[in-house]
Amino acid sequence: MTIIEFIILMCTIIIVYFVISVSIALILANFPRRPVEDIPDWGVVKDCRIPTINGKTMEGWVVYPNRLKVETDEDILRENPAVILIHGWGRNRGRMISRARIYGKNGYTTILFSVRDHGNSDKELMGMSIVRFSQDLDACVKWWGKPVIITGHSIGAGATLIVAARNPLVKAVIAEASPYAFPHSLKFVYKPVLKWFTPLFLPGITIYTLIKFRKYSRQEYSPAEAAKNITVPCFLIHGKNDNILPSKYTPLLQKQIQANCKMWIPDQTSHHDIEDHPDYEKQVIEFITSNTGFF
Repeated sequence: MTIIEFIILMCTIIIVYFVISVSIALILANFPRRPVEDIPDWGVVKDCRIPTINGKTMEGWVVYPNRLKVETDEDILRENPAVILIHGWGRNRGRMISRARIYGKNGYTTILFSVRDHGNSDKELMGMSIVRFSQDLDACVKWWGKPVIITGHSIGAGATLIVAARNPLVKAVIAEASPYAFPHSLKFVYKPVLKWFTPLFLPGITIYTLIKFRKYSRQEYSPAEAAKNITVPCFLIHGKNDNILPSKYTPLLQKQIQANCKMWIPDQTSHHDIEDHPDYEKQVIEFITSNTGFF
């Protein structure tokens, strides 16, 4: 084999490698979708379409607590303390019902929505990312237009930290099972899907992700970087047995947050069942009442 032939061969291998890596990233950006068919069963429920960037809209619910059933003035209703909830990858607004029910029982208005390309929200041709999750949460906060508490799960939790660092309407944040940083967390996100192939294709996927995010600052896509600019109270919750995003990085995330930041890592909980812990309601409600002055 001549030097020219060797160079051509190596270039071909590199091109094929990156084509496969980018293809994997694009496929997984649109798959899978696992919507939860659950609906609010308390309070006054209002369906809505929430505008976001690029002229898109998202499906949403505003659920006022039972004690406001007799109130009809929208301005008065919007003065009630509100919690906005954002789901994780592949899910939808229905996934956050069990959490919203807790806030509703304690007198809070809850706003649940599905980000673009999830549920019945408008599609996004090139798929979603933590940047787009954050954009959609930001859009929902601005649409509500009143001071809010934001809470999210998984990539949605990462979005809450990013938005809390830049949106003055956010008065407190509860982040459950948040990724630590991007692209650092990609190796954990892709491992359950690619299994043995993760070490092989992760470098290509990482490079593609960084190229895709090149027009953004790290504060716009990395929770660890955004955390440095958070000035409102935070509550980081992470399942000790989380097999998707390891809980060992949560203390590192806590150290990045300069504001009052509480951390809770309950035993015998994983990535998907934190809200089922018997102390969950007590923990989140105590955090809110102690740090926001609401109720």
